[in-house]
This record gives sequence, C-alpha cells and structure tokens, in this order.
Amino acid sequence: MATMQAVELQSVFGLSDAFSAGVLDVSDDKQKRVCYAASHMVVISSHEDSRQTILQGHCQPISCLTASADKSVIASADCGYDSLMVLWDAQTGNPFWSVRKPHTYGVQSMQLSSDGRHLVAMSALTPGGALQQIISIWDISKPVQAPRFIAMIPAGEQKFCLHLNQINNAELITNGKGHVCFWNVTETSVFLGTSPTRAMQFKRTTGDFTTSSYLPDGAQAATGSYSGEIVLWSPWLVDAEGKRYRKAAKIIQIHNRPVHALSAVDRFLVSGADDGHIRFFDCKLRLVAWFEDLEAGPVRSFSFSKVHPSQPASTGSSETDLFSAPDFVVGSTTGNIVAVNSQTFEHPSNDQPSHRLLAQGIVHGTTAIATHPTKPVFIIAGQGGVLQTWDLLSHALLQTHQLSSSTPITCMAFSHDGTILALGGALGMVRLCKEGDCEHIADFRPVKQAIVYMDFSSSGRQLALGFKDGSVAMVASLPWRGGQTRWDVVGVLRPHPGATTLAGLAFGEAPSGVTKLFSLGKDSSIAEYETDKLSVARGLRLMSLHSLAGPTAVTAGPSPTALTFAPPLPYFAQSSADTLLLVADEAHKLRIYNADTHTCVSTAVGPLHGGYITSCRVFRSLSADTFYVAYSTAHQVVGVMAWPLDGNPSKSMGLIAHPGKVAGMNLTHDGCKMVTAGADDGSIMIWQMDSEALEASMGGRSQQQSPMQVLVDIEGPGSSFQQDAIDYFCHAQLAGQDSLGLDAKTPNLLEGKVSVEQIMSLCQALGYFPADEELSLMLEELAYQAASRQQRPPTHVDLQQFLALYLNYRPAMQEPSDEVSQAFAALGADPATGMLSRDDLVTALTTYGESLSHEELVSCMHTLTGSQEVLDVLPADVTAVDFACGLLGFENGLDSEPIEISARA
Repeated sequence: MATMQAVELQSVFGLSDAFSAGVLDVSDDKQKRVCYAASHMVVISSHEDSRQTILQGHCQPISCLTASADKSVIASADCGYDSLMVLWDAQTGNPFWSVRKPHTYGVQSMQLSSDGRHLVAMSALTPGGALQQIISIWDISKPVQAPRFIAMIPAGEQKFCLHLNQINNAELITNGKGHVCFWNVTETSVFLGTSPTRAMQFKRTTGDFTTSSYLPDGAQAATGSYSGEIVLWSPWLVDAEGKRYRKAAKIIQIHNRPVHALSAVDRFLVSGADDGHIRFFDCKLRLVAWFEDLEAGPVRSFSFSKVHPSQPASTGSSETDLFSAPDFVVGSTTGNIVAVNSQTFEHPSNDQPSHRLLAQGIVHGTTAIATHPTKPVFIIAGQGGVLQTWDLLSHALLQTHQLSSSTPITCMAFSHDGTILALGGALGMVRLCKEGDCEHIADFRPVKQAIVYMDFSSSGRQLALGFKDGSVAMVASLPWRGGQTRWDVVGVLRPHPGATTLAGLAFGEAPSGVTKLFSLGKDSSIAEYETDKLSVARGLRLMSLHSLAGPTAVTAGPSPTALTFAPPLPYFAQSSADTLLLVADEAHKLRIYNADTHTCVSTAVGPLHGGYITSCRVFRSLSADTFYVAYSTAHQVVGVMAWPLDGNPSKSMGLIAHPGKVAGMNLTHDGCKMVTAGADDGSIMIWQMDSEALEASMGGRSQQQSPMQVLVDIEGPGSSFQQDAIDYFCHAQLAGQDSLGLDAKTPNLLEGKVSVEQIMSLCQALGYFPADEELSLMLEELAYQAASRQQRPPTHVDLQQFLALYLNYRPAMQEPSDEVSQAFAALGADPATGMLSRDDLVTALTTYGESLSHEELVSCMHTLTGSQEVLDVLPADVTAVDFACGLLGFENGLDSEPIEISARA
C-alpha cells in the first residue's frame, strides 16, 4: 500500500490553454481517459468518474504535451532556465526518461515519432532573443545522453509550432507568424527548405500563421492562420539548380475565425478554430464532416483516440460517403474539455449524445479565493468581475456570477456560518450577498482604496475591512426601525501612522471568550479596536496601539507580512487564556505576540524556502489534540508547520504549489484540505493534509531533537561551528566563575549554565551581533516561559537554551553587507553613487539608535584599523561597501570593490 504523504496533491482544477497540444486522448479498450496540462502538472483523468492521476515533476508551466501513436507514452516539457523534459508511462503515470535543461530556455514545441523511438523538440526563444532556436532529435530507446541531431533554426522571427511527418519521420515542419520551414533529416545531415514569407509570395493578404500539419498522404502540408485560412504547400519541387523547395499551392478559407489546431487523422485533415467548430477534410480539402455544436468555446487543441469505431457514420447515400473516425477530445481557450463521439455525426440522439463535457475551465486571472466554512465548496474571483462556485468533491462548476467588470474583486470572506459572502473590490466597494445565489444584501464604500483584507467576527454580525492605504473600517448589522436590523458602516480609522499599507487583520474570539479585532501595519504597529457597544454615532474606536518591536525599539525592524490568531502554547498551561497573535515578517521570522501584555513572547525562524510567508491558517489535527499552521508564500511555495513553533526545520515542510505567484490559500470546512490558487496559471490545487502522516513526519524524531541536534542538521555533521559554540560556551562558564573568584579546577563547579548577561557576548562570538532590543526580546521570552510555569525569570541559561535563542534570533538569510546598504540608504546616501559623507556617518554613529560615545567610537576604530583618529582613517565620502567590507571586514557580497581602510603611515 502506498505511503500517505503529510501534504499530498489530491486534485487539480483548470487547464493550460497557452499551447495548441493541451489535451491528449489516451483512451484504450478498457477505459476512456484524457490527459492535459494544468499549470506545471500533467493530469490524466477518467471520463467516467473524473478520477485524476497527477504527474508531478515540473517546476514551471508546461509548454508542450504530446503522446506516442499508440498512446502508451506521454511526453511533457516546460520553458525556463531550469527546464525539464519528461517521458511518462501513460498507464502507471511513472516517469521513465527525462532530460534536465534540454535547451537553454526549455522547449517550445515537440512531438514523438510514429515508431515511438525518437522525440523531436524545438527550443524556446530566450528572453530578448539572444540565442537562436534549435531543433534537437533524441533517441528515447536509449539512456539519456546527448541529442542525436541538433540543427539551428534560421535567425529571424520566433518559431512556435513543430509538426512531424507521421508517414516519413525524416521530415518535419516548423512555423512562426510569417515564415514556414521544411526539414528533412537523414543519417548524416539535416536538409532545410524554407518558404518565402507571406508578403513575398501571396498575392493577397493572409493572417499570421498559427499552426502547421502534414496531410494524410505525407506529401503535402498545410498551415493555418488567424484569418481562418489554410495555406496548402506543394510536394517537394526541384528548381533549375537542383535545389528542393515547396511553394504555396493554394489558399483556402476553412473557418471564419483563427485556426489554432490542425492534424491528420486516418484519411482526413482535421481543423479546429476560434469559432468552436471541428471540421474534417479529405485529401482534396473537401469538407466531409463537421462538429459545430460542441459548446466548448474557441478550440485550442484536439486529440483522437487510438480505438476506431466499429460502426461508421453516414454522410450520404453511397458507401463511399461513410464517415469513420476515432472519438476525440477537444480543449478550448476557456479551459473546457469536451469528449466527442464521432459516430453521432449528423445523427445525435438522447441515448448517444454527440459530446460530453469532461471538465470546465477556471476563470482567467484569479484574484481571490474563499472556502465555505460548512460545505465542500470554494469560490474564486477572476478578471472581469467573474465569480465561480465549485464543488470540491465532484469537480462540478455549481454557479457562475458576473459582477461589475470595471471593479476587480480583490478579496472575499464567508461569515462563520456560511450564510453571508462578503466581496471586496479594488476601488473600495464592499458587497454583502447571500451564500449560494449571491442575492444582494448591502453595498458600502467606506474608503476609496483597494480592500486587501476582510474578516467576519465569530457571530457573523460584524465585518472588519483592511484597505491598501492602511485604513481599517467596520460594518455591522445594527438595530434599526421596528426591532429590525440593517448593515451599516460603524466607522473608519487609520491607526498605523508609519504604515503605507496593512500586513494583516485578525477578527475573532480570544481564549477568554471575548471578541477582539486587531490590525497589523507594515510599520510593525498592532492596533486593537472596540468590538462591543457598536454604533454609527460612537464610530470605530481604538483601544490600544503598540509596536511589535517593543516600546524602546530604535527601529520598527523587518516589515511584517501576515497576522492570525495563535493557538495556546501547550507547554505553558498557566498562560492558556492569553490572547496570542502569530506574526510573520520579511526576515523569515515568526513571532508570538501577547496582545494582553503587549509583549513579544516567542521568536522562531520560519521556513526559508519560497520567500517570506504572506498568509497563514491555524488548524487542529483530527487524530490528536495538536495544532498546525498552514502557510503560503508570495511565490510558488505552500506548506505546513507543527505547533508550537520552535525553529526546528524538521517540524515544517514546503512544496511548490504553483510555478508563479500564489493568489490565495484557504482551508476547507473540515480542516483536512488546503486550497491554493495560482494568480496567472489558471489552476486551483487541492492538497490533502493527513493528520497521522503529519504526526509521523513532524513528530517523532523532531520532537526529541535538541537545539544542538538542529544545529548539526543545519550546519552539517562535523562542522567546526558546532565545536566553536561549545568552546565559547565553556569559556563563558569559566569567565563567569573567574568573576566570582572561584577556581575553575575545583570539581563540580561547572553547572552547565552561563549568566543571561553573557548571551550578547556569546552571540557576537558566533558572528551574530544583536541589538540591545533583540537582547531584551530574548530575556522577555525567557521570562514569559518562566512565568507560565509559575517561576521567576531565569538568571542563567544552559547550552541548549542559548542555542535555541541563537538559532531563532540570528538573521535567517540576509547578509550583513545588505543590512549596511539599507542603513546607508536610510541615512541619506546618494541614490546614484551610494556615497555618504564622513561627517554624516560619524554623526549617525554617535547620535542615532544605540549610539556610541566618542570614546567607544575611538576604541572601535583602533581595534579595526590600528588608528585612534577617525578623520585619518575614513575617506571624505564612504559607501556601504567601503564600510562593510573595507572597515568591518565582511565578505563582499555586492557588485563594487571596497576601498581598503587602514591606519595611514
């Protein structure tokens, strides 16, 4: 039996419509199945029950998808500098052949040969077009080595279509918008014949070329266009000099809209266009059959089954008019997939309909997502004000609503009972509507700014709104005439003076049972608001405003990025009633803030993959009384962390959910699934979170790991850093005993602890230079832990306690030179040169923040340079590189070279 993963992709909604081979019919005699690309996933779905087999491995959007003639092999590839080309077993879904970086920027188009031995690929154009495109031919019957053939495509316009001649695999055709190339590959050479551009050859204007295909006989070829025409290319001709070439034999109008799909099937050339029609032509390009009521939308791709029908359809009275073709599937630009029964041509019936909708498309440009709190349903908003309601279990599109196309929806929220849906717009418009039919309840526009956060109270009678400019508003269901109630705006505040926007909003019940509302500004200020006795006359009132960094902090610190209520800390039983908030920031730190005492009681380093956290949701394990935190980053990654947070990387996991920006993340009503939306990839991913697997992967060993073992995992076994940490700690113990006048050789005097006053020196010895405020936060954390156990604040810490503080408070990723660059910019360094005058630098060092006295500055300069004269050592103008590398001795992580700063002779 397969092992269940802690977080496993369960299903995918959406279809990639960016290329002309987006759907494949991989049916066989036993079952009907369709294969398609959805973002960076390949999905094989059953016609009958929509059960999905998801092929994972790509990290970037899939750019091309093809299958072998017998449909036993599926090939996929993507575009980008870290591209991948993979062959999959269509029955098992397992990969058996792959090439990493087959071309510099990935693969634009590819196709498998009819004998299944070769894969022909055309490279994607690099950004800016610096490199020519390449055609490569790979022998897939052998282990991956180098391509068998490589040929350069003539410089000029980008080629985006490649089609292989299935009758003669030595021939292939490529085309761009205005140029077509014909290729002939032999054992020793590659022959190229090009057609003139449209402007040179055609006597009348045609639309840009879209796609190409060989005709069933393999001798002629056709190219589709945006004008709905196809250009028929002649067989090979020979000119007076003996050179082979092809010419345009004729131009035929076959559709009234752009033709995006062409392919030869049996004795037919088949076309699909933006008019939604599929048409079959014989070898003389006479129309034989057509399917025009598919209701799929503009056709982007189609694919035929390898199973032929037993009973042909009639197109006339004679036997020669019998139409016989395999069943096929159609993919559209709207993301729909339709299965078509070819035998029903001209004779559909209720018992045997001509087509069947297999999948429906996700609205383009997802801007917001919300999951229903009591049902397996989610809603997404997309470009043009479109709302879609989807069933998680059946994959069915339940409803579509068209709202104002001029006001994009930026966020959504359900009331806790799921009866009310709130929609927030880019221009500050708020709409409350009933769940299900979206029947209008009320509209508001308290602030003319985009709404970035919204959250209902647990009662569902109040709704808090956070705006892009940092404003916070509340609307509530208030008493009205005749004992009725109506929704109205209570008030608007802008409580965060130093914030240009918000980082989060949290509205809910504290462990004490009191409803509380908090907002978090980008300036690290946390505001709390009154939530009782609400009225329009009283307005929205501010209860408190405090800095997350503390009242004595010199700077606000890293900008916060996410806010949510935190569950109780399980090992602090006495503090289970405290109102705790979980705050994430740009420095990859996760802080637990006690909103009752206005102190930061815990700091842990967060996951370091995928950028900083932008959204987090707390959920409870079903198998044990354990909490977890689901999170998403701004780019690609989502994951889960075990609670309580302690910085142990073994207690968190992350995976690439989308190849680009993550538009939203929510949990389902049962807390067992995570729903994520890609902003630009047209897909929704459903991730199953297994409680037992979570316990197994994040519990067990990780719960038994000491901070020293975590350090071993991070730095690697045998690292000198571990021994340095032990040596410095022992030295601090000895220094502490010396200060007490004790003999270090006296037995049993080393108790394994050092004074908390030595934490700063130990951190500095290990390369981390905390500010005084950071040291205060460490001591507050130690004091909170002690108070929660009804103990006094500790005066000493052991090695494991110190390492836990060090690992969680030290910078997670940022280089010291980067910090210096930011500081120089804040002090007014010239934006163009990065120069800061020596006088301004000395003034800053001796005046601002944790300032140095003149004596301390002289002492530091003497230690660093050997000179006690600041003016003699520093040049008149200093850059961040000069200061960080030339003076402080950091490694140069910047572009420019530092000036060597030392004592003058």
